[in-house]
Amino acid sequence: MRQNYTVNIPELAQFTQIIMDLSDDLITVIDQQGMIVAMNTAASRLLGVRPAQMIGRSLVQAVYGGKKFDYQGNYLSPLVETLETGREFKNIETKIKSPLLKSDFVCRTTTGLLRDAQGYAAAAYAYDKNLTEARYLERTNENLKEVLHTQQLQTVLAFTEAIGTRDNYTRGHSERVAEYAQMIATAMGLPDISQLVYIAALVHDVGKIGIPEHILNKPGRLTEAEYQVIKQHSVLGANILKKVDSFSDLVAIVRAHHERYDGNGYPDGLRGEEIPLISRIISVADAFEAMTSDRSYRRRFSIEQALAELRRCAGSQFDPVIVDNFIKLVIGTGWGKSLG
Repeated sequence: MRQNYTVNIPELAQFTQIIMDLSDDLITVIDQQGMIVAMNTAASRLLGVRPAQMIGRSLVQAVYGGKKFDYQGNYLSPLVETLETGREFKNIETKIKSPLLKSDFVCRTTTGLLRDAQGYAAAAYAYDKNLTEARYLERTNENLKEVLHTQQLQTVLAFTEAIGTRDNYTRGHSERVAEYAQMIATAMGLPDISQLVYIAALVHDVGKIGIPEHILNKPGRLTEAEYQVIKQHSVLGANILKKVDSFSDLVAIVRAHHERYDGNGYPDGLRGEEIPLISRIISVADAFEAMTSDRSYRRRFSIEQALAELRRCAGSQFDPVIVDNFIKLVIGTGWGKSLG
């Protein structure tokens, strides 16, 4: 039986805002005329705007570029369809195609009507659970099932080994980062992507093969010009992997492994969940490995010092959820003691 919700419309904004701001999924409410009356931060972040910029605008105009139907006459927005036809949806998989988005957004959508005190449909809501990353990971996992035994992987690993031979201080770095990253993925309840995480971490620094050795091995602080050169390794790595068909799904991950959660990273200034999940995992594993290893310019941190630094930078440099899971893993299992 379809449920109808009776809401006093003057109280609608307050009612929805409290609920919506607690959700990481997308929530949007439109009134009888199709105007946006409420939108949570998750939805506006996806579209690249602030919620206040969307309130009072037509959903069709603001999100879909003025188009209500696709070329087959189907509604582009399940929310608009619910408002105009009364048809409600529950957990259907849909794609949001908007001029504001760089690519299609895959989600699981639930819609419904909000009724006024007289029982008339006064608004409609949509709840969209983000499935984009899950679908991406499913696809990349499928593509990489056999990649561990391919000639292409052996070629890229040869590049990785070549980097290690150029600098004794970083020999084995990628292998250790891969191990840590895979452990993080497992600790986060993501065993299905652990192989993909491992492969991506193995090749995350492959671009350093293109960095001049005098910069790569410099014992002191880099100059600004040298720092700009070494920052190019994530782009160089992505370009190397781009030329290997089997690794096309690793390109974005490697390119983004030095992005920061607060948007101040490189090369593209991505922030938060704009950064691929696996890149965010590698970022934490990479930093921990670097801090707990000797370098030409400093001695290693203790495990406690490294964890404290991760905790300090959670929310700015690193995804705080990933840092929290990693710290619990190290403390809870005690495996970090073997590194000291």
